Amino acid sequence: MRKTTLVIGAARSGVAVTELLLDLGEGVVLTDTREASIILKEFPQILEYEKRPCFESIFGIQPSPEILKAIDEIIVSPGVPLIIPIIKAAYEQGIPVIGEVEAAYRLTKTPFIAVTGTNGKTTTTTLLGEIFKASGRGTYVVGNIGDPITNYIAESKEADVFVTEISSFQLETIQAFRPRAAAILNLTPDHLDRHLTMENYVQAKGRIFENQTNDDLLVLNADDQLVCQLGEQAVSKKAYFSYLKPLDYGAWCLDGKLYINNGKEVITVCREDELGIIGPHNTMNALAALTLAYFSGVTIDVIVTVLKEFKGVEHRLEWVGCFSGVTYINDSKGTNTNATITALNAVDTPIILLAGGYDKKEDYSELMELVAKRVKRLIVLGVTANDIITAATAKGFTNITKVDNYEEAVAAAKAEAVDGDTVLLSPACASWDMFDNYEIRGRIFKELVTKNQ
Repeated sequence: MRKTTLVIGAARSGVAVTELLLDLGEGVVLTDTREASIILKEFPQILEYEKRPCFESIFGIQPSPEILKAIDEIIVSPGVPLIIPIIKAAYEQGIPVIGEVEAAYRLTKTPFIAVTGTNGKTTTTTLLGEIFKASGRGTYVVGNIGDPITNYIAESKEADVFVTEISSFQLETIQAFRPRAAAILNLTPDHLDRHLTMENYVQAKGRIFENQTNDDLLVLNADDQLVCQLGEQAVSKKAYFSYLKPLDYGAWCLDGKLYINNGKEVITVCREDELGIIGPHNTMNALAALTLAYFSGVTIDVIVTVLKEFKGVEHRLEWVGCFSGVTYINDSKGTNTNATITALNAVDTPIILLAGGYDKKEDYSELMELVAKRVKRLIVLGVTANDIITAATAKGFTNITKVDNYEEAVAAAKAEAVDGDTVLLSPACASWDMFDNYEIRGRIFKELVTKNQ
């Protein structure tokens, strides 16, 4: 009897897993509360799925729990809350609810290396992927970074590797997922609108190692107390990275040089100023990637070459250009306050900061303390604009402009900026109030900046 899966969320991962299941001969019901016209414009391939008798779509409404009578399993997209009625009904009826990561893991023998944490995931995952590619191993850089794992299940081999960025949302729905190597980069408040408490958020992140054995590797940030405390729960073999101190097993940076200790000898890797990515936060990302790669069998020579050549990722402190003496930086990936604090500390010129977006229930007070010291003008927009204004004025900062959209934001920044200033997009918020993702937000910012230049 053919299995039927309800896929909730017609975004990248939902559509990818739908196509894979259909190709495997399974039945799929794909649902999304957005209207069909919007979904089909983004994913026209769904029209081809409609021709298959084992496919059904329900768009524009929440499906009735009655549909669960014909459903064997639910695969939910990461952005879908697990408290919506159809999912709550599934839990009550004992119907399995998993995510695309878990679905992919069950369908492949290709091993996973997984990276999670609050900040630095995308840079570390991308860098790690480049290291594995340079080593000659078949490598797929996938997951929360934007490319669904299920796109590559059919072609990947057991000798290959999935280098995977994993979010807390994706970890909420794993069951058997077991990465052979994993890293937790850092833990600061994020997504509290969904997880409600910091404890819940931390425990969601900790699920990355819950199925690991003592044959698997867990890489931890030795400078982050929360990460170290969480890692104590793991049975995995542990390695660490640090920006502050030498380690018995792991990598660190001290006096401008990177080192790694394999338990038998200390190896000098390279100078910090030779890294292709700059700033202490990026050195930490490089140390995490170095530790994961080295203890997964990649040679130091290969790692060093990539560490020197890798220049970073789009939307993370990305240099857009310098026009009339004003530098423009796209940090649309700065979707929480800690990421924006990192971005502000990376810029040493007068800053015009563009901030605001979807409300993740963060406290902006610490960020605004830094804004009061480092920012020339704050331009705010989005759902959180008023909350940011309140937090800023409480810290005595009043050089604030509120706008309605990014056209107005960039225009206001250009009008304010003078030779030697930096216009920094680092919203400290998610993009979902105005855009489907931070990538679209960042690209629109770049288009508006470079228009007529």
